[in-house]
Amino acid sequence: MSFLDLVIRGGYVVLDTETTGIGQDAEIVQIAVIDSSGQTLLDTLVRPVRTIPADASRIHGITDAMVADAPTFPALMPKLIELLTGQDIIVYNATFDRRMFHTSAEACGLPKTEWKTLARWHCAMEFYAELWGEWNEWHQSYRWQKLTAAIYQQGIEIDVRAHSALGDCLMTLALIKKLAADD
Repeated sequence: MSFLDLVIRGGYVVLDTETTGIGQDAEIVQIAVIDSSGQTLLDTLVRPVRTIPADASRIHGITDAMVADAPTFPALMPKLIELLTGQDIIVYNATFDRRMFHTSAEACGLPKTEWKTLARWHCAMEFYAELWGEWNEWHQSYRWQKLTAAIYQQGIEIDVRAHSALGDCLMTLALIKKLAADD
């Protein structure tokens, strides 16, 4: 089944995270999951093991004080496994978010969960990059577009805050539904 066929069929979930950064020790500080109709299934802050760097807070607005009483990643694991097992998951940059699941678990000393085998992960960013068609000679692949750039390029007006997990889920859903409708 093609990516657009999946979008048209429905029955998938859209996931996004906000993190402490992009490095090998980054952790999730917010996670959201919505279904293919836009219903929120999970929207929560996450208390990381390490502090949130100021650079990350400037991007998503999440501070250590905001996550002080939030659940930890281990506390959220049962809910995440319940929500995601057997699902088609669409993520804007699926490889990154899946890696953040691993680094967050590692920071908490949890055993490795094979997220890639629990569910079918689909990357909206890679799909959009090929569709947009801007070739990168250096990398010999299509240039990735930021989610906000893709929204702008497609003329989508959406009243949500970028760089919140729920806002990015809703923008991803709006983008993929527009691409499916235009197909």
